[in-house]
Amino acid sequence: MKMLSAALALTVAAASPALAAEPTGAELLRKVDDALNAFKDGVFDAKLRVREPNGTAREFAFVTYQKSDPKKPSESKRLVRFTSPGDVKGMGVLVENSETMYVFLPGFQKVRRMGTHIKNQTFMGSDFSFEDMSQLAFSEVYDAKLVGKDDKQWFLELTQKAGKDLEFPRIKLAADLKMFQPLRIEYQDAAGKTLKEQLRDNYKQDSPIHWQPMRVLITDHRRNDHQSEIDFTSTKIDVGLSDDVFSVRSLVRGQ
Repeated sequence: MKMLSAALALTVAAASPALAAEPTGAELLRKVDDALNAFKDGVFDAKLRVREPNGTAREFAFVTYQKSDPKKPSESKRLVRFTSPGDVKGMGVLVENSETMYVFLPGFQKVRRMGTHIKNQTFMGSDFSFEDMSQLAFSEVYDAKLVGKDDKQWFLELTQKAGKDLEFPRIKLAADLKMFQPLRIEYQDAAGKTLKEQLRDNYKQDSPIHWQPMRVLITDHRRNDHQSEIDFTSTKIDVGLSDDVFSVRSLVRGQ
């Protein structure tokens, strides 16, 4: 009887969630990547508001088309097309993968392939860089360490993988405990100084397995705390986008 009681106690202890092993940093970061790319394709309407320190702001409207490859996030594709104001209407950015990006300038009717040397430049005067636009996953370029959690979020410290040369060698990332979506991202230099911060909130569930942040606010401390905000106005998931949408030809013809 004593042996049976001991066996039952061990079984209950092993099944107890409180005693379950915490996931590793690498496992959690993979879950974050999976959450970010938990759809085959999507269309996202949004407005970008660029705020200046003097209180003025400029607003842009754009549509993002995205096709995700959950197994190889770096091969996911993204097309961003601006619809207003008039001086940028028709401008587009095509991300074929994490290393290949094109920009279409309608005023010149020219497509320009973006070199890696300008990926760190800001986009449209905002606080988003071209590298930000091409980054659809973290685990392929960062190693992760789990450093804590509370009742709402996991806390991860990311460091760039050997051989990578990234704008931000280190990142602190807080991910929702259940959605695994990022809530806060601190972009840091090699010494751990925070250079830029990003907040994602107002999450909306737009499919059974995907949650979309309806607001993204980024603050660049290197630019006197210059801020840019993206507000998503609509999202459509798994609409059946063809591969042709993500081509240079499509970028030029505006379809």
